[in-house]
Amino acid sequence: MPLDLHSLAWHRSIGKLIMQLNRPEFWSSLVRTLNEYVQIDNWVVLIFSNQQVQVVSLPEMIDTEEVDAFIHRYVKGLYMLDPFYIADRENPQSGFFHMLDIAPEHFRETEYYHQYFEQYISVDEAQYNVRLDAERTLCISFGSNVHFNQEQITTLDMIKPWVTALMQQRMHFEVDVEKDFAEPTPWPESIVSLGAQITAREKDVLKLLLSGFSNKEIAGKLSLSAETIKVHRRNIYTKLNIKSQSELFTRFFMPRQDVFPIN
Repeated sequence: MPLDLHSLAWHRSIGKLIMQLNRPEFWSSLVRTLNEYVQIDNWVVLIFSNQQVQVVSLPEMIDTEEVDAFIHRYVKGLYMLDPFYIADRENPQSGFFHMLDIAPEHFRETEYYHQYFEQYISVDEAQYNVRLDAERTLCISFGSNVHFNQEQITTLDMIKPWVTALMQQRMHFEVDVEKDFAEPTPWPESIVSLGAQITAREKDVLKLLLSGFSNKEIAGKLSLSAETIKVHRRNIYTKLNIKSQSELFTRFFMPRQDVFPIN
């Protein structure tokens, strides 16, 4: 459905959303409006902060397995590897963001992609962000079983001022955004607990490796050469007694009895 900002249908949609700002169905109504322009197969509203994600809203009709994966895997740690979360923490800002523009080079090779994104988000993802304050960003993220084309991305970006304004106004009516299952992630503490077994620089590299960044991308972020990153990577693998990215992921995200010993 092509977007015409002067059409009666668009003005009616915005009018209905404004009228629903104080109602529980606001978020699902917003998604239905966006679904007129792109195919949305799953969505979630979150608040990103430095130590956790807070769940604001989920679809009413959602598969039990998907809810379980989201609550017990994504919210309790995997979000730290989410390209949208990483991009927001590096440069918090309001706006519209598409997966293609922020995902690291090796995103489709990461365990996050294979164990979560591929199964529960599917093919493509986009997100509207509203920076609430210095620490928090409100996000509505929506995934699709098909790729968004350039016309759709342009449309979503065009309506960004409307959507982000509505999101910000909605927060006046969100009185309880902290869910019981929004707990701090376990793995930053796991990295800290390594102590002197790996250096501070190796810890920086380790976090970026887990997030799917290539040696070249890590080198750019840390202002080092790609060859230096390769050396750090070899040292990390040796010290953690692992041989692959998959084992690295297991070391920090699988149950404690499954992790690999440290030399």
